[in-house]
Amino acid sequence: MNKLVLFLGIVALFAANARSQSFTDTFDANSLGWTECAFESSKGSAVIDKGVMTIKSKGENKAAGAFLTVMSGVATKVGENTFFETHCYAPLDVKKPFEVIANVKIDKLANDRVCGFVFNYKDGGNFYAFTFNDEMVNFTRYVDNRVVGNIVQGVKWENKKKLDQQWKLVSDGDVMSFYVDDMEILKVKYMPLDFSGIGFYTFGKQTLIVEDMTFTQI
Repeated sequence: MNKLVLFLGIVALFAANARSQSFTDTFDANSLGWTECAFESSKGSAVIDKGVMTIKSKGENKAAGAFLTVMSGVATKVGENTFFETHCYAPLDVKKPFEVIANVKIDKLANDRVCGFVFNYKDGGNFYAFTFNDEMVNFTRYVDNRVVGNIVQGVKWENKKKLDQQWKLVSDGDVMSFYVDDMEILKVKYMPLDFSGIGFYTFGKQTLIVEDMTFTQI
């Protein structure tokens, strides 16, 4: 009986591994076709070089005001905000459970410096975003260049000076959860995912360095 239990356990393990597929982007090359902007525009830049991707956005305190406007639920045109994003199309079926993990380094946690994931990205005016600063975390839906819905809540950081972080986005088909350093900071239910576009969002005077990113189909 013990041998049978052991055999069934091994079979189950192999079956789980067969279902789970992972790909890690180490940014040694732009194999996923990330949008790059080598020269700083009025909004920022995104460059892959020496095994990392560096994303910079411009903006001073006016960025905080725009971010708080979004937090309040006011419909705001994307073009009116000072943010910068870069994306790729992930090797995932987003209609099935998946997990994305990114090891990053941020410039600073501050009220006027915001960063996070963009996902369900169709184009520059249609996507979802999980973003945060030193006080709040936000889930926002952009449709045709306008904010059409958002969820916001406060967040308490154990160490605001910690700049090396691990971000994780998990979807089980019904619930999407966003983690920073294994701390779940926001959970959203029943938001349909249709597009595999995924990437990073910076807002205000923020610099984000992405060391690697792993996509796993669960």
